[in-house]
Amino acid sequence: MTTTRERIRVDDLAPHLLLKNGNFLYKLPFRDGFAVLKVYYGSRGFFGRVLKSISNVVFQGQTSYMPRTRLKVERDCMRTWARHGFRVFEVFDDVEVEAPGLRQDGYLLMEFMVRPKLNNYLADSSIPEDERFTTYRRWLQEWSRRHDVAIEERDPRLVHENGDGKHVYILDDGGFLWFDFEMIFRSPNRVAEHVSHEIIQYVWNIHKNIPTEIRERLLDETVEGYPDRERLLRSYDYFFRHPRLFQRMGRAIDRRFYKRARKPTSKYNIARRLRERLERS
Repeated sequence: MTTTRERIRVDDLAPHLLLKNGNFLYKLPFRDGFAVLKVYYGSRGFFGRVLKSISNVVFQGQTSYMPRTRLKVERDCMRTWARHGFRVFEVFDDVEVEAPGLRQDGYLLMEFMVRPKLNNYLADSSIPEDERFTTYRRWLQEWSRRHDVAIEERDPRLVHENGDGKHVYILDDGGFLWFDFEMIFRSPNRVAEHVSHEIIQYVWNIHKNIPTEIRERLLDETVEGYPDRERLLRSYDYFFRHPRLFQRMGRAIDRRFYKRARKPTSKYNIARRLRERLERS
């Protein structure tokens, strides 16, 4: 006996547009609420996707930017993260969406929710500062646990390639939900390196998006609250003493000739300041 799949039929997706950021996100009525339709055939044209794919695969060691690859990677990452106990969006693979121009091999239908993002929460002066950093310290514990699992299993899918504070929701129960997994670093032999990159990426992104008066405390809390000090130290090493000569030279050139690399808020300076705090503590 065949089972009829649940279907959502939409005559025109345009009125439901939620966000356009390389992909298209639509907020659709679904059951007793809403769902998010993420369409991977986004705003880049075919040749734009090909060029970005070449850059990702050849120069960055990442997966392709092509739509079906990004969809596959995201679905695979979400299943992997959930299997290890990390909260991600629920995906409705058993529901089919029908809309003009919508390719059946190019979308995900996911749960919709509105919750505070980690960046916004930490920047919200209406919340007592100590309360914000209590939440941040709790987040550091979950963040480091994921890094433990990624390194132990040599699984690059557990590294948040697009990791920053706007891709983490703070849930009502005090937990955290992670999202945006379209691309990953490919090599299982370099997971520790990719984790180091993620550490600096997150701290740098949160640091620049919160008020200046709490930025120093953010760095102190990171050093005090992240359980693995050696891993934080290695993050500095990968930015300044990379074991691969080609990348070490490339970053030295970057620091020497590009003004953005010398800014106080650059990733290089965040890595340096974290190391200084580790050495003092």
